[in-house]
Amino acid sequence: METTVLEADEAAVARLVDVFYDRIRADDRLGPIFTGAVHDWDGHIRIMQDFWSRALLGTERYQGCFMSPHFRLKLDGDDFDRFMELFRPTAAETLQPDLAKRAVAIAETVNNNLRRAMA
Repeated sequence: METTVLEADEAAVARLVDVFYDRIRADDRLGPIFTGAVHDWDGHIRIMQDFWSRALLGTERYQGCFMSPHFRLKLDGDDFDRFMELFRPTAAETLQPDLAKRAVAIAETVNNNLRRAMA
């Protein structure tokens, strides 16, 4: 049975999210912040896979507001920078180049919007 492009892209999105949040949890700076706030990692991973599936592949799986859950996190400017330091290489390692480029652009936009909103 042949894998469709969407199935392959969905698998890549799942890898992106899995690898990225493994790196977040292992990070000295961001790990404690996220571990203290996320109590259901399996649920969080599913939500993030849905978000990135919608953002990158145009699916309708994510219907929530991406901004509001972040307001309970105590993040500062260095945290936002570290987030992108982890995200950029993860996208490059897990996604095809065109999807990686789009993912980074979306993450930078989200990151900048959250930074401004939480300032």
